[in-house]
Amino acid sequence: MSKIVVIGAGPAGCSAGYHLSKSGHQVTLIDKQSFPRDKVCGDGISFKSVQALFPMGIYPQDIKRLMPEFAPIDGLLLGVSNGSYNLHNTELEGYCIPRFAFDNLLYERAINAGCIALTQSITNLDRHPELYSDFDYIIDARGVSAGDVDAIAIRAYWSIKSEDFEPYLSKAQIYFDKILGINGYGWIFPADTKSGLVKLNVGVGIWMDEYQKMNTNIIRLFDQFIQRNDRTKELLSKIVAKHKPKVYPLATAKKGNKVSNGKILRIGDAANLTDSLTGEGIANAILSGLYVAQAINMSTTLDLAAQNWQRLYQAYFEEEIRAGLRIKSLRKYSFMNNMLIWLMKRNHRVAEQVTHAIVGVVPYNELLPSFRH
Repeated sequence: MSKIVVIGAGPAGCSAGYHLSKSGHQVTLIDKQSFPRDKVCGDGISFKSVQALFPMGIYPQDIKRLMPEFAPIDGLLLGVSNGSYNLHNTELEGYCIPRFAFDNLLYERAINAGCIALTQSITNLDRHPELYSDFDYIIDARGVSAGDVDAIAIRAYWSIKSEDFEPYLSKAQIYFDKILGINGYGWIFPADTKSGLVKLNVGVGIWMDEYQKMNTNIIRLFDQFIQRNDRTKELLSKIVAKHKPKVYPLATAKKGNKVSNGKILRIGDAANLTDSLTGEGIANAILSGLYVAQAINMSTTLDLAAQNWQRLYQAYFEEEIRAGLRIKSLRKYSFMNNMLIWLMKRNHRVAEQVTHAIVGVVPYNELLPSFRH
């Protein structure tokens, strides 16, 4: 068996560490912080992400039993700020879980599988020659700091009374707004509904190519979105408590990505696997950890493992990434967002397919044909 170091103990790193340890490898799992630790994020756990947890032995009943904070998500409201919207329910449930709880669950699962935990900040692999000499493989799961940043987001936590958030206690809300660019959007996600108060994750995300053309900053855009959107304006008068908003970068998916470089196998955000349309990175992060473990297990040499991981990346991720980027390229004008909502309100099949694609039930390459019917 091999000696393997996994750098970064987010969902991708913990998934890789879990599967490699279960396969009998000696795995050292390094993170710059001790657990439990918070991570700034939208907190959405799509249905695809829920499925990706199954190989780690984590099922919906485990989430409901183990998570100190979570909210089930069974529907999506997709709309335009102060304009038209469509609410569509889903029979398949996803979740919103604050990352300090979700990441800690995966971390404990990896440690219990046999990973050796180490707290250390590693920002540049080349400055740590011991990694190359002491380990057979280096799994780079350092997250967005190791990927190519192409989006920026900001989120804040608000708390309100449960009765003030009816009927959206189990609904994710996403709003297009022209101040956020063509591809940007704002959101209102219930992050915890277990107590008398609802913890909301409220934020906006913007792609860098559009953000760089704006004469403003992300904090001001967040404030403008809140003041322009009727639902957020209404919530402002009902807030019981709120936290200061926090900014974070994203490294979204790009086609033709190279995920192997000698001993270094990149996964998760470090491999730019975050969804190019929604910014959701959990599902692909967890799955990349599983597939990189398979690449190592099926290989007899380092070079073969690198080649196999590149092949598995192309087989399981590349087609969906290209489909997502094609859809993104079709949204060249702001009126396309209004047209999408218009179609969803008038065509049940379109509404169902779009909703299911966003929550991870339907792959993007099956979404475009629905617009032809």
